[in-house]
Amino acid sequence: MSMSAENLRRMIAEDEFGLLESPVKRESLTPDDRLLAGFREITEFVVQSGRPPAIDAPDMGEAKLAMRLRAMIGNEEQRLRLQEFDTLGLLKEIDPPATLAEAVASDTSGLLDNDDEDIFIIRNVPKIVTVPDKIAQRKPCEDFEKFEPLFKQCHAELRSGERQIVPFRREQQIRPDTYYVLRGLLLYVAGSSAKVKEHGRINARLRCIFENGTEIDILLRSLSSQLYRFGKRVTDTNAATLASIGLAPDTPMAAVYVLRSLSDDPQVRDLPNLYKIGSTKQTVELRTAGAQKQTTFLNAPVEVVAEYAVPAGIEQKVERLLHRVFSSVRLDVWFEQRGATVAEANEWFVVPLKAIDDAIRLIETEAIKDYEYDVDTQTMRLHG
Repeated sequence: MSMSAENLRRMIAEDEFGLLESPVKRESLTPDDRLLAGFREITEFVVQSGRPPAIDAPDMGEAKLAMRLRAMIGNEEQRLRLQEFDTLGLLKEIDPPATLAEAVASDTSGLLDNDDEDIFIIRNVPKIVTVPDKIAQRKPCEDFEKFEPLFKQCHAELRSGERQIVPFRREQQIRPDTYYVLRGLLLYVAGSSAKVKEHGRINARLRCIFENGTEIDILLRSLSSQLYRFGKRVTDTNAATLASIGLAPDTPMAAVYVLRSLSDDPQVRDLPNLYKIGSTKQTVELRTAGAQKQTTFLNAPVEVVAEYAVPAGIEQKVERLLHRVFSSVRLDVWFEQRGATVAEANEWFVVPLKAIDDAIRLIETEAIKDYEYDVDTQTMRLHG
């Protein structure tokens, strides 16, 4: 992702808006704020783990998330209030069994079993599933010869570094002439129907071509749900990204990056939502090479979870601004290994990845001066 050229040029020239001096304020939480914060924590878990939290999980934190989700599903008022934020379809109410046979079939815990009195002849009646009117299914792409060269070019651009494979974050990223990886297959969005608004959210029907010569007709929101769970996004080419923000193709670029530690040290591993925010004029891959030998990376391998392209010269300014925004959750500790102090974690923050991404968008639009990070809701919020 690259930022708006006009806004970035202003940042290069002077700190016109006093972004680095923005005071951090706090405001009281409402019941709706707490409800939304609790649901976003569940969503973040699903995005990172690829599955809903399990109520019988050995990890107490996951079990609590599962119990919270179950309570939200069972509360009609809360479901309605959270509906517009339920991008993953987590709040879909489970239909009650329509018949006694269905109740028996769904009794996976054996609560209705009675060996002494065998009152049911059939114990495993499959549950009747209501099939939607139209199911998205792959079919052979009859004009695949038009798309095959596009896939070959995309693969070449990935090998050369002109494109990167990054996590999928927002359904608003989906548009025609973009690429994604879904369940290991490269996917190209070839076209889209007119967008419509459904329940306050935009939807459209997409024609998606797979590199194996098949295609699928699928709703935008259905595709985004699949990509959240099983997919990645392929970035635009570097040249296309620069052109989209009005910069010349030869503009020197730098990067602001977000990393997750892959350390097996309990001091690091047991901290949820722990990320390092940094910047570099090199490629991020080169900067993080040999991370296990560098104290700034906590002497452990790291995973690049987000990367933002900015014109070279302002990357440190954007990094400092992000550090200031999240100063309240900076990991202000020293780590020890084998009895010796090895690293001061002053570029590591305990903050959800979505909040970092939201802060980047606010910097891009210069709206960051009106926002602060709320520790309780773990979201970017307007100053009170």
